[in-house]
Amino acid sequence: EKFHKSHCFDYNNKVSAYVGFDKSGIGGDRLPGGAPPPSFSKFSTGTGSSLPSWVAFDRQVLRFYAFCQEPVHEKREERSRVRRVSVCFYLEDDTIQVVESKQDNSGLPQGTMIRRHRIHRPPPADATYFTVDDFNVGREVHLYSKIFKITGCDAFTRNFLTKIGKTVPEDENLPTDDYNL
Repeated sequence: EKFHKSHCFDYNNKVSAYVGFDKSGIGGDRLPGGAPPPSFSKFSTGTGSSLPSWVAFDRQVLRFYAFCQEPVHEKREERSRVRRVSVCFYLEDDTIQVVESKQDNSGLPQGTMIRRHRIHRPPPADATYFTVDDFNVGREVHLYSKIFKITGCDAFTRNFLTKIGKTVPEDENLPTDDYNL
């Protein structure tokens, strides 16, 4: 039987890190009310280096082109508006950032829609975070009650997803509305 005492520090990717209350209790069982440990993206080890992910994937970003539709209640002529965004997935720490490119004279607040941080999946899987497996061309991603439809990606993203064994469909056309022709 295991009767070891739990500790506050543990090794993650060969680096000592504080784990605090997320660590299991005496005997390896999770403490009552304790959250399950968060999971990060898993990549096959292969023949590459054994560096930690935050070193191996430093400054590598998967960039997806997407859009979301938002309803317009202020005008009768316009029912919905298409917002074109770039969804950036940072490989080093599984963080996500959503940025809308600025258009001159649009009258809409534009720029960073969702700042860079780890985002929980929508319920019922809200105890886990988004990983690289959740993103591909043609998929819909629910981020904070907005639905983003991914229509394309850049060359690095397409190459990376192919190397880890994912099939990446061809880019789709962005829908147009009356004001973005």
